Amino acid sequence: MPVSLQTSWQLQNAAGEPSAIIRARNLQTIIQGPQDAWGRPGRPQPALVSAEVSLAQPFGSSSSGDVVAPDTVHYGLLSKSILATLARLETRAGKGDAATLHGVVDGIWTDLTGLDVTGAQVHGTENKAFLNLSYIRCLTVSVVLTKASLLGSGIGLTASAVFQDSIVQSRGLSLQLQGLRVPTLIGVNDNERKAKQIVVANIGVEKYSNEKDGYVPLEAIVVDAMMSSSFETLEALATYLASHITEHIASSGADSPDSSGWHLQIGLEKPTAVPLADAACVEFRTSTQSFMKK
Repeated sequence: MPVSLQTSWQLQNAAGEPSAIIRARNLQTIIQGPQDAWGRPGRPQPALVSAEVSLAQPFGSSSSGDVVAPDTVHYGLLSKSILATLARLETRAGKGDAATLHGVVDGIWTDLTGLDVTGAQVHGTENKAFLNLSYIRCLTVSVVLTKASLLGSGIGLTASAVFQDSIVQSRGLSLQLQGLRVPTLIGVNDNERKAKQIVVANIGVEKYSNEKDGYVPLEAIVVDAMMSSSFETLEALATYLASHITEHIASSGADSPDSSGWHLQIGLEKPTAVPLADAACVEFRTSTQSFMKK
């Protein structure tokens, strides 16, 4: 049975404070498979891949011996392992077996751990995984498609898990719509009611288990809702978006992860609202279940 999905805060609490962290951040590559900004699969597009490994214990042997011992992770080899996975997925795509964004993250996760993103052992990966999970407390893998959004800075999918004695104790999956810049009628001042201004939206859907690429229609729902709205406050707009996102996800046929539903993170910024600040920001976190009951 798959390990149940948790929110990022729940995972952080479960993992506790790490003894050490090894990161490979924003590996630049071209991948073929996930949908592009127009919903077309199999088109080559740029991507950024990151991996973060939290160790269960301090790397005593590596530090005292000044060598890369088994109690740490060689970040160079970690990067090469990820790139090897992407090369394998590219070969598959060339043969007509292109992976979705979920499939790309799952492929990297499997090659690193020998498990799929649900925590189950993958047949044939025994003793072939890059990481020795007995040294690992927490692992996070993120893939960002930097050109898969028409109005944003990227589409991301992040998988995380907390390990205990090489077994997944808790896990998370989060879809992100990053940096959507949408002209929106918003504000309480008279001048703000006369014209639309740019609102930057960062949307996260946690406990997201959909294996299909559903980010293109989700972005369209968010953008349409923002452009047609006329609220005075970001707080009201955030709640309005949560309702629309909940309705869309529920109607898309995606299975709810549990009785609490999906968990939404909605961040809204008004870059021109406060002249001496980068932006005025409001962030709203909520379960979709509270909106399904209405």
